Formats: sequence, C-alpha cells, structure tokens
Amino acid sequence: MVISVKEMRVLETNTVGLGIPLRMLMEAAGKSVADEVVKRVKGGCVVVLMGKGGNGGDGVVAARYLVSRGLHVYIVPAYPLSEVSHPDTLANLEIVRGLESIVVTKPCDTSVLEEADVVVDALLGTGVRGELRSPIRDLVEKANEARARLKVAIDTPSGLNPDTGVVHGVAFRADLTVTMHDVKPGLLKRPDLTGEVVVANIGVPREAWRFVGPGDVLYRIPSKPVDAHKGVGGRVLVIGGSRYYTGAPALAGLAALAVGADLSFLVVPESIRSIVAGYSPELITATVPGDHFKPGDLEFIEKYVREFRPHTIVFGNGLGRDEDTLEFANQFIKWAVEHGLYLVVDADGLKGIVYGETRLGWRAVITPHRGEFKSLTNIDLGKDYLEKIDVLKEASTRLEATILLKAPVDIVVEKDRVRYNKTGNPGMTVGGTGDVLAGITGAVLAKTREPYTSACIAAYINGLAGDYLYHIEKKQPTPTNIIKVLPKMVRETLEVHITVYNRA
Repeated sequence: MVISVKEMRVLETNTVGLGIPLRMLMEAAGKSVADEVVKRVKGGCVVVLMGKGGNGGDGVVAARYLVSRGLHVYIVPAYPLSEVSHPDTLANLEIVRGLESIVVTKPCDTSVLEEADVVVDALLGTGVRGELRSPIRDLVEKANEARARLKVAIDTPSGLNPDTGVVHGVAFRADLTVTMHDVKPGLLKRPDLTGEVVVANIGVPREAWRFVGPGDVLYRIPSKPVDAHKGVGGRVLVIGGSRYYTGAPALAGLAALAVGADLSFLVVPESIRSIVAGYSPELITATVPGDHFKPGDLEFIEKYVREFRPHTIVFGNGLGRDEDTLEFANQFIKWAVEHGLYLVVDADGLKGIVYGETRLGWRAVITPHRGEFKSLTNIDLGKDYLEKIDVLKEASTRLEATILLKAPVDIVVEKDRVRYNKTGNPGMTVGGTGDVLAGITGAVLAKTREPYTSACIAAYINGLAGDYLYHIEKKQPTPTNIIKVLPKMVRETLEVHITVYNRA
C-alpha cells in the first residue's frame, strides 16, 4: 500500500489516542532501522546524522541498537542539543548521552564521516518542505560525498518530498530507505535517491484506521490561513423547522458555529422566525411564507442561496411531515443536485429521497438511524447491523452519497470505503443530538469539501463531546450542553480523547 504523510500523521495520532505513546513507535522505528543495517553490514563505524525532530529520535534509537550489535556509533547533531524540542527525541538523547559506547559529537562535526562505513540520515524524514537550508543542507552534501559502504535514510531521504517526489535543490542519496508503516508515494518516483525501499512494521494497530480518532480531526480539517476573512471558515445554510419544531434548525446552526463555521444562515417558516432567531443573535435567519415548507418555496431558497453563497446546506432538521412539505423536500433535493451543491440530509429531509431514483452525485452526506434507513430503503438492518456492511455499500452506491448510519457504533460508508466511530453513549438518545450532528457535519464539509471525511469527523466529535460531558463533567449530554463544549473538542481533541478514554 501507499500512504500520504497526512494519512500517516492521522494514524500516529489515532495510535496515541488508543493508549500507545509515540515513544513506543519511535522505539520500533529505530530498532527496524538497526535490524536492516546489520543485515547488510557486519561491524564497522556508523554515523547517525540527527535532526531535532522525531526523525532524529528514530536515529538515536537506531544508534542504541546498533551499538548493542557491536558497531561503533557516532551521533552528529545538526543543531545544538538545546534546540531539540521533540520530547521523545529528548528522552532518547538523554539515554545515549549516558552511554560511553556512543559518541555524540559537536553540532555539524562532519570529520567523522571520513571513517564511516554506514551513514544514517535521521535529519528530516517526512517533515521536509521546500529547499534544504543550512545546516541540514551542509550535512546532506557532506554525506553524499562520503565513501561509506551503506547510506540509509529513515522514512524518506532528507530533501525529497515524500508525497510528490519533488526535490528542491539537494537531497540525501541513499542506498536503502527504511520507511515506516507503508510506502510514501514520492519514494516510488525517485529510486535514484531512495535506493532499496523497505517498509518497517512499527506496531500501528488496525484500530488506528478502522475507527475514527483524534488524528482525523487534527489533520483532516484545514486550518484558516493567516490572512483569513469572514466566510473563509465556512458558510453553512440550514433549511428546516416547522410549526411543531422550532429548536431543530437552531441547534444545527449553532453546532456549525461551535465547530468553526464563520456564518450560519437559517431558512425557516415565517411563523417561527422570531422563536428561532431568539435562540442566538449569531444565527442569521430568513423565511418562507407560512408555518411549513411547500413546493412553491423553492423560489425563495434559490434567492437565498444566491445571496448567502453557502458552502454547504444542512437540510431537513425539524422540517415536519406535511404532505406538501415532503413534496418540497423531493423538489429541493433534485434542484440542489442539479446545481452541484454540497448537502447534509437529515431527519425529515430524508423523505425527499426516492431510493432507486435519487442520485446525490457524491456531494452529500445522509444521516439516518436504522429506522430511517429502513424507511428510506425498505431494508431492516436490525441488531446485527455491523455485519451488513455490504448492504450499506450497495445503498451508498445507488444513492451516490456518503451514509452516516447513527447507531451504538456509527458506520460511515462511501462506495467501498468504511470507517467506524465508537464515541458516544446512551445518554445521547435525547432529542436534538442528531440536529447537532448534522450541523457539525455541515460545518466540517464546508471546510473540507469531502463528504466521507466530514461524516467521519462529525460522528467522532459529536460522540466525544457527549462522552466528555458524561464521564468528565458528570453532566447530561443534552444538545445545548454538547454545543457548549464543541469548541474544546476541536481545539484540544487529543488531550480530551486521552482524558476521556484512557482513564485508569
């Protein structure tokens, strides 16, 4: 398999969320490098070029294992040791500095390269971006000139972009590249720089990619640019509400704002506007005539979409089940698909989908629970729903949509892709939590433009907030309580995850 740097960061962080510290992965990585070296070289002198990040820590661990196998090892740091900030690299560095068998030289002391049988590049790894600068560039150039029998790169040769294979200026020329977990795509494009590529198993558990985790939030949601202006963080339009359901669209709109959307617009029936607008001054409300949606209201929706220019539309929350409302729902969904809009279809909005006819063009997330899925498809998933993934895949393909099945273990399906989410608790069965989930999904979709990714992240964040409230704050995970803590879930995802799930 091939894995991007971002995907690898996701897996590493999800692994930490599962209770496996990065230091254990670093230990496995360093040992794997040492194992590959001793397969090829018997005895001699090894020079490890050490950066100040995690890749440098891999090299330090490798040095320790190589010494234990009888080789002479020098570690050449690229920077003063006071500049090493990675906590696991620092910890391993403190260990080797206490060993007489390993020599840590002064920064950039390349004189030891003259006697090196093996040179290990532990300078940058997958962290490289752009052209190398001194002192890294100087060390790479000196290493390339060295006459060592074996030159080894950890994860990727420094200077080689692991995703694209692009080299800006100079890159380390390796005879062997030991890459972690899976091959990075750029390595396949430059065999002249990577040499032989060996994939090391560093112990990333399958749960790290099977279940959504903190890494998905931290690395898949784009951050705002430093010159961001209003709207860049996402404009979400919620269409819903009726004479009986005034809170549902407001909850969706407020949830969207809580996870980072810049603007949240609501279109509701005119009779409930004052109630909905009263939930928060942050909600921008517009109306259609009457106390529920009707087919003729599409002309108003078209006008609002032109005016508000939403990145995503959340549709169906509190919509109601009047016959003409359901006709409007079907009409709206057809129009939205024709115009290529990104959609989150929830609750009564699902009744506007005709299974076997409606095609959502792979720009939509639908969020049914098992009962709604049965109403939509006439298929009963039952209690053994986790064993019916093929049914969900078939439904996703027929609908051309991402399905976020809300259940004790959520399932997100898009074509053949499947992820699971285990966050959440029975206390979240209270009415309105589904509206919050829809709003979160809409906000994340506004940022990513990736329905499958957005559904995964939204399910995880919503459940994490509920579990944080229930287990840590000892509060009921009501919709309003969930919305209050959503910003913390996004800002401090890994810390919250560890606090909630890795309790003694």
